[in-house]
Amino acid sequence: MADADLVLSIQVPVAWGEQDLFGHVNNVVYFRYFETVRMHYLERIGILRSYKEVGHGVILASTRCDFRKPIAWPQLLTVHAGTTHIGTTSFTMPYMIHDEIGEVIAEGTSVQ
Repeated sequence: MADADLVLSIQVPVAWGEQDLFGHVNNVVYFRYFETVRMHYLERIGILRSYKEVGHGVILASTRCDFRKPIAWPQLLTVHAGTTHIGTTSFTMPYMIHDEIGEVIAEGTSVQ
C-alpha cells in the first residue's frame, strides 16, 4: 500500500477498557478503529450525505487486518484510510495504524 493512498488520518486514544486479559488491545478493537476512520472518510466524500438524502449507501462486504505490534493503554494512535480501487459495484479501502512514535501497528483493507 502506498502512503499516497492514505488520504485521511484521525487520532484515536486507546481506552483502558479496550485491553484484554493479556494487557494489550483486543484484536476486535482494531476493526473498530478501521470503522471509525472509514465513517469519517465516507462522510468526507459525501456517501453519508447521499444516504441521508436519497437512501443510497454502502455495505461492508469484507475486511481484514494484519497485526504488526501489540498496543496497550495509554497511547494515542493515528489511523489512516483512503481508496485503492474503485470498481463498478465496489471500492477497496486500505487502513494503517501508527503508534505515537510512528511505528506501524496494523494494516488492513475493506471492500464496500
